[in-house]
Amino acid sequence: MNEAFTRSEKLAGLFLFLTLLIAVAALLVIGQGKAWFKSQRTYLVKFRQGYNLQPGSSVKMFNTEIGKVTNLRISRLTDRLEVVVTIRVLAEYADLICQDSVAEVQSPTLFGSEYLEISPGSPGKKPPIAEYGTIPSKEHKTLADYLEEFQPEDSLRRAKQILINIAYLTEKLKIHEKKLLTSLSNFNEVMASVLEAKGSLGKLLMQTDFYGRLELSLTRLESVLKDAAQITGDLKNTTRDMPALAQAVSQEVQNVKSILADIKQGSQEFPELMGSASEAARGGTEVVDALKANPLIRLTLPKQPPSKTIHVEPRNVP
Repeated sequence: MNEAFTRSEKLAGLFLFLTLLIAVAALLVIGQGKAWFKSQRTYLVKFRQGYNLQPGSSVKMFNTEIGKVTNLRISRLTDRLEVVVTIRVLAEYADLICQDSVAEVQSPTLFGSEYLEISPGSPGKKPPIAEYGTIPSKEHKTLADYLEEFQPEDSLRRAKQILINIAYLTEKLKIHEKKLLTSLSNFNEVMASVLEAKGSLGKLLMQTDFYGRLELSLTRLESVLKDAAQITGDLKNTTRDMPALAQAVSQEVQNVKSILADIKQGSQEFPELMGSASEAARGGTEVVDALKANPLIRLTLPKQPPSKTIHVEPRNVP
């Protein structure tokens, strides 16, 4: 009996083989992308509720996906019911999950899905958590928790009081609306007068000659300040030369003091000198008188002219 396959059967078999080969290749590619063939570690995380986590939710560290949530179940082993979340993390990140790591559910946006965020531990300081160990968790605050902290009744009461205050201010503004409009109208009239250069203020503000004179005065003031700066520089130079001048003056004062001291000393010796001169003069007179008394010298002296009588005219007595 001839059991050879027909051409159609061979084509069908080849098609099935190629289909299977493509399916296996696609499976390998998908598994590689989803890390099906990479080594993974399993950990447990416990919360008081599920926080909308589902199998397949992402497990992240540094906002980078490192694993997936594989299972959620409610544990009844303790008095308090809790949700046990089973996660699988890539083994290459297992050394970062230590005893001081913390797992917390995060809600990124209104349109995003909740995911489990694990903070990295301290490798080398804290030992890593063993596989199937429990990672410490931090409870996630829900909207109800935020509303409870917000205390809506108190907030509504405050908002009501604010609205009452706004209404009161509105009524006050309505009462004084006429006065306010009158004040604004008067202000507009004043501004119009100023812009038209009316009145003292308007003439002062709109007069261009005033600004010219002001600019000229500022220019002169700037020149005066420059001259003052130059004078200040000269004064600084003069002040710098003052120590040498003061030293020279001090030296001259010392010389004058020395001269005065000599004069004072000479004035103290002057009476003695005058007394000696007087004594010498008396001695000279005695010597001259003695010489005159000598007959030999007296004969040789010139004769004195005869003395004349002084005649005084009598006064006319009335």
